[in-house]
Amino acid sequence: MKILQNLLLFYFIILFGCNSKSKQVNHFTSLNDTIILVTDKIKGNGIFQGEACEMIFKDTTERYLYPVLFPKNIKDIKLAYQHIDFKPFKYKFLKNDTSDNLANFLKENYPPKIDTLNLPTLKENYICIMSGRIGQDTIFIVDENGNQDFRDDSVRHYKKIDWESTSGLIKCKHIIYNGKGRVKDSSWVDIGFVMNGEWFYSVPQHLVSNFSIDSQDYQVGIKDSQMDFCFDSPIMALLAENGIKKDTLLVSDLLSKGEYLKLKNSYYRFENVSNDGKYITLIREKDFDSKIGVQVGMKAPDFNCPSIDGNSASLSEYKGKYLLLINVTGCWSKVSSYECYKNITETYKGKIEFLGIDNSLEILRQNIKNLKLTGRFIIADNNQIIQKAFRPSYCSRTCFLINPEGRIIDKFEIFDWKSNLGKIF
Repeated sequence: MKILQNLLLFYFIILFGCNSKSKQVNHFTSLNDTIILVTDKIKGNGIFQGEACEMIFKDTTERYLYPVLFPKNIKDIKLAYQHIDFKPFKYKFLKNDTSDNLANFLKENYPPKIDTLNLPTLKENYICIMSGRIGQDTIFIVDENGNQDFRDDSVRHYKKIDWESTSGLIKCKHIIYNGKGRVKDSSWVDIGFVMNGEWFYSVPQHLVSNFSIDSQDYQVGIKDSQMDFCFDSPIMALLAENGIKKDTLLVSDLLSKGEYLKLKNSYYRFENVSNDGKYITLIREKDFDSKIGVQVGMKAPDFNCPSIDGNSASLSEYKGKYLLLINVTGCWSKVSSYECYKNITETYKGKIEFLGIDNSLEILRQNIKNLKLTGRFIIADNNQIIQKAFRPSYCSRTCFLINPEGRIIDKFEIFDWKSNLGKIF
């Protein structure tokens, strides 16, 4: 009898202990300055925007990074490789660099993101894809289990990428460093064409974490902006608050690493994502109002740079006025963003001051002439602050609205100018 009682007691201790531990996962109080969220990796992009990158296939005689086995009866076989984790390659390259880039790289990534003594092997750090023809059909095969053998993987037909569907996504097993060692993991890839028949691939996955602070429930999501498996360029967004879910994400909803997530009346800095994506670190910020940056609510970074007419343009000269920084670009379309600039400046003339930003002086001058654009323009390459803060992407089309006090009150893609500016003016 006594043995039975002891067994029952032991059972209840284990049960209670497990339940107590599970209840502590992702439950916090407003006294916690550091919050570490456990995530789930989700198939597909969710409500995040999907991205794709061109993939280059080459003849097998050029691409044998390691031996692979091919199925029979497939003609015109070519190979392509997509890396799992770019950091091991970068580390090997920086080791031969005489500057302090290696020290900065290690400060940011070692040890939570990379183990320099236990780097992945070449085979472990690639997903291998083959293309070929069966009859008149173009096909491809992904080495889904990473065993360097295409004979046990599915044959798929070359098709257009469907951003909305998750049914055709390919789950790939791979090895990843999780901050302690190399472990088995898996991710999804999608392969096909976008518009012009070229080969593209994407990594359609995102992270989701449900958590609570005091009595408030939240859900955040993370997508990598560079289609990395390791979330080295993560974008975070608040997806739900107290059961109210978003069905779309605006540019102003998206936070880069180092920016701040507002949860009720507190701000938390988006500090990091673990290399395998299983953990998100948030750190509470007690003085958000003093921060300078391009996040909505922050003080806009000051700048002083030459305009294309030879004069200088600075943020300080617009004090007391609304200023709209408008990024225009010849990427994807040589005229569409410039046409938007023309419509914006004509619609809100007298209410807002405008400053256009471009990277290509030649394309800008062509559009100024052809569309009869008016206003001031600057070239991002001529000023480090503009390039780093307001135009980190060469093909940027993002607009930043700065209020008379010098704070950013909205940012949006140029094609959304009617709805965003219409809400404020």
